[in-house]
Amino acid sequence: MEKESVYNLALKCAERQLTSMEFSNLYKEFFNEKFPSLIQEEEEDTTTTANINEVKKASDLVDTPSNNTAATADTTHLHEALDIVCSDFVKILNLEKPLILADYIVEVLLVNYNSDMIKCFLPKLNSVRNSLLLAHFFSKSCSFFAKLSDTLIIDQVRKDLGNVIVPNILSLDMNSMNKELIAIVSKLLQTTLKLSPSPILLTSAGCKNGSFTLLNQLSQTNKLLFKRVSQTFEAKLHFKDTKPFLNKDSTNEFVGSPSLTSPQYIPSPLSSTKPPGSVNSAAKYKDMKLLRYYKNIWLNNKIINWEISNPDFLSKYSAITSSIFQESFNSVQNLDQLLTDLIETSFTCFAQFVSNKQYHQANSNLTLLERKWVIFITKHLPLLILENSSRSPRVVTNALDNIDEKVVKAIRIYFTEKDDNKTNNEDLFDDYPSTSLDIRHDFIKGLIMLNLQPASVINNYLREDQMIDTSILPTRDDLFVRNLQGIQEVVHNTNSFIISSLDTLELESITESITHDSSNGLFQVLHNFESVAPTKQREIVKAFLSIFEDAIKELNYNRIAKICALLFFNFSHSLTTILSFSSPAALMKTLIKFVDLSRNGRNGSNGNDESSEYETINISLSFSWAILLIINLTQTYGISVVDVALKYPELSIKNSFIINFISNLPNVSDKYYLEESNVNDSDMLTKSHNTVQSWLCDLFVNGSITDQLIQNIETRQLANLIPFIVKQVLLSVEIGVLTDISSLIGGFEYFLQPLLLVGLIKTFYWLEQFLSCVKNDTISEDILQGIFNLLNTLFNPVTLNEDSKAFHTAVLRLNAIPLLKVLRKFRVQSQSNYGIYSSDAQGDPNLEPLIAKLVAVLNVSPVYDVDPRIINSENDYSRKQLGYGKFLILNENPINKIMTNQINSFWSLHSSTYYNLDYLFELIELVTPKSFLFDVLKTLEYKLATYGVPGSENKRGSLDSEHVFDYFFYFLVLYDVKTAEEASQLIEYMENDAKKSKGDVDIKGEDLHEKNDSAEVRQETQPKAEATQDDDFDMLFGENDTSTQAYEEEEENEDNDGNNRTNNVPMIKAEETPSKTNKISILKRHSFAVLLHERKLLNDLALENGEITKTENEKFISYHDKYLCMLKTCVF
Repeated sequence: MEKESVYNLALKCAERQLTSMEFSNLYKEFFNEKFPSLIQEEEEDTTTTANINEVKKASDLVDTPSNNTAATADTTHLHEALDIVCSDFVKILNLEKPLILADYIVEVLLVNYNSDMIKCFLPKLNSVRNSLLLAHFFSKSCSFFAKLSDTLIIDQVRKDLGNVIVPNILSLDMNSMNKELIAIVSKLLQTTLKLSPSPILLTSAGCKNGSFTLLNQLSQTNKLLFKRVSQTFEAKLHFKDTKPFLNKDSTNEFVGSPSLTSPQYIPSPLSSTKPPGSVNSAAKYKDMKLLRYYKNIWLNNKIINWEISNPDFLSKYSAITSSIFQESFNSVQNLDQLLTDLIETSFTCFAQFVSNKQYHQANSNLTLLERKWVIFITKHLPLLILENSSRSPRVVTNALDNIDEKVVKAIRIYFTEKDDNKTNNEDLFDDYPSTSLDIRHDFIKGLIMLNLQPASVINNYLREDQMIDTSILPTRDDLFVRNLQGIQEVVHNTNSFIISSLDTLELESITESITHDSSNGLFQVLHNFESVAPTKQREIVKAFLSIFEDAIKELNYNRIAKICALLFFNFSHSLTTILSFSSPAALMKTLIKFVDLSRNGRNGSNGNDESSEYETINISLSFSWAILLIINLTQTYGISVVDVALKYPELSIKNSFIINFISNLPNVSDKYYLEESNVNDSDMLTKSHNTVQSWLCDLFVNGSITDQLIQNIETRQLANLIPFIVKQVLLSVEIGVLTDISSLIGGFEYFLQPLLLVGLIKTFYWLEQFLSCVKNDTISEDILQGIFNLLNTLFNPVTLNEDSKAFHTAVLRLNAIPLLKVLRKFRVQSQSNYGIYSSDAQGDPNLEPLIAKLVAVLNVSPVYDVDPRIINSENDYSRKQLGYGKFLILNENPINKIMTNQINSFWSLHSSTYYNLDYLFELIELVTPKSFLFDVLKTLEYKLATYGVPGSENKRGSLDSEHVFDYFFYFLVLYDVKTAEEASQLIEYMENDAKKSKGDVDIKGEDLHEKNDSAEVRQETQPKAEATQDDDFDMLFGENDTSTQAYEEEEENEDNDGNNRTNNVPMIKAEETPSKTNKISILKRHSFAVLLHERKLLNDLALENGEITKTENEKFISYHDKYLCMLKTCVF
């Protein structure tokens, strides 16, 4: 028996494949025989348990040497025995043997819970080198703790957590563990810590270092698990003499959200370069509401940049305060408090958004950013609450109850006016009862569907005279569709549902059904996408995009065309919602790869083969639909093809068809080349000339196109050939060379065939500039009618192929707004009406169908950033001129006044920008980033030097001025940067002080000679008086009024439509793929970071040459360093 060991026993049991319970029984018998004295002592201890208190008291009173010696001997004997057994366990774990060996150890240690043995065994785990068995041991242990229900064992585990289990696990060598082991250890710690009812205090520095190492390793491999584990650590682990993981937003625990009327004390951000005594000065900024501003800008940027679905969104939001403020906080904000704060902040920011829209940007239509906000609040917030809260209903109700009344009023009035079609000239203080609902109720409905709130709660947030029948509200997140019999069915398998729906979907029907009563399930879901529960929306998005990627890999052209078409039309804002749940750049990358890398596949195909012809049509349509979707993503959502190509190395810029195509959308060359990259090849030029001649002959002479002609040209070549032909024909008609329009109509009708539809894309963009020129030229009425007649062949065909119907509607939508603008100019005024209102207008009989068609296609599905009067019924007596631009920035105010309003907002440290961010971004593009930056800097310098900071007791203090620049540079950084990766690259770029020659710097040398008065200083003769804080709607949120409406009248003949650009398609020049060193500077070529850094390098050169003074250089370096400091501290 002396030679036997637990090690040998375990091996024999494993060979016989005994269960862990059977091993446990044999182990107990072995231990009884191996260490009989310990068993006897244990039994004796058990029989005397009732007298343990008396014995303990006696031992305390009489501490004899004999007693001490006996106790020490027993303890030593026990430790020796346990050490022998635990050493055998370690030997077992180091074997390359069956996994059941680890089960045996878990059974002995945990199932038959032995605190002394665990304390002896865990420190030895560092000597285990077999990661497979070790991982299995930890996994089984995790499973045991997760299922543990025995209260006696739970009590003992809780006692051992702080001094045995957690310290020993955190003391393991985390650096030597692989990814799988790191994840398993993290899950084990997360599971065991959940058993602790209160935080555990750890005093060992090794534990602290181990936790940081573990989280660091985990963050690189599993971000979702990292978020959960870090949240558990924040709540359950405290280290001696260290700050908690998550800091609360303020020293006052009740300041969890922006207060609108009476903001509590919020510490001011302090730069690391400020003097130590500046902390006392921070108390003077009680009314600056800086924290509200930082959260407002951060949330808006996350929503604008499609970052709201990131798994680390909540943890990043929680880190805003600690990243900006250097104050130390002692209290920990748990997840419920954090979510309450996020809910309040979101509604406050949304109220500020709609208020800016109503009172500062009354001539703009900000529907895209507004829709993004609505999706975030009604879909993403409920998901965050579902996955991170304790499920307590009070998390939401507390937040909704704490929202300031002015926020509620602003939201309510906005939605009431939106529903009732009121004008902004009515009484702003009118607060009459209305039955309209607002975004708060849509938010609550989403929570009800996820069982996070009872249905009855919605009535608590209605007016006293309102009531909703809660029985009709859905209380489950099931996805319903209506079958052919009209019966609703529940969708159980989303993936198979989408695939089957796509296979049965008829593409031509998606734009024909006005009532949207199609029996196709996917069509129904997308047309009612706003009413789908957030969980199902996310599930649909994931499955939909996965199916799309598979279709592209498998070259399932029919499915590709259908998916692109459904996404393009954005039914019920489905595409916008899909982009909010996914990565728009990833979708764009997939589309670019498909368009650029896929081959045409039509060359040499047999035109007589019916299946081959069907496949040829599918190939051509899938290619054409993909181009339409790319243009839509670029034009509507601002996703740049060049930026995406720069981001992904597998995409080419130089030889990209789609980048070149989009860059030249409105331009049709006077010469046609089959291969534009090889224009000097004489053979290619001859072939191109012959191709054009053959097509013109077949279209307008022979009256039919031969199969050989179609088979010998690729779809991408047709995309440029057909616009070229249309241009030559229309120009010939305009100058009177072609007069027989009837002979041309037949040829134009061919352009509507499925294989040739791709040519209409460029055609409709070019038509805008062509019609503008025609309007400005003096041509006869007959020629004008002939042009309109030809255009009606393309706009309103008498017959249209079934495969062409949906695409025809889609391609008309792309450039419909600019075309409507120019076509309406051809209308003739029938009466003057003294110029009071826009009077009745009449157009050519061939003109009105063109306008009506464009209005009709725009009403098929949502359009963004468009004056709703453009696409609604004709309003002959509209008080305001129709605005066709995205933002009519100069229609009501001159640029000086607009800039002054915004600069005053920066200067006064308001809790939001004066104008909404999307409007501001357009403004920056209009005036150029360079002018915006230096105008704001020079004006702020002047205002701070002359007036100081409004609302500050120490108005002229240098620290006060620092806060204003911190405020402004925070805006600049978040304007430039979308992700932490971009921030890291920009930091590396800006910290590179290598000298450049003047030729290498983008900024012109003469800019150095600008004096302080070269940029117009936006100033008033005197600072404006403070606005009273109880004014409900002059700056709704208790800030000073920065409006400059009292300025002297500007000249009325200024350019009032500076933003009515012909189209929104950027002109991009394809370049060589950039090297790694300058990639970020090209990707961020329009950023303030590149502007500041290039100017800094140029200033350094100028200082060496004596062109500027050292003081001027140091002043600019301080701005460069402030941007860099903010770049390092901001949360992305």
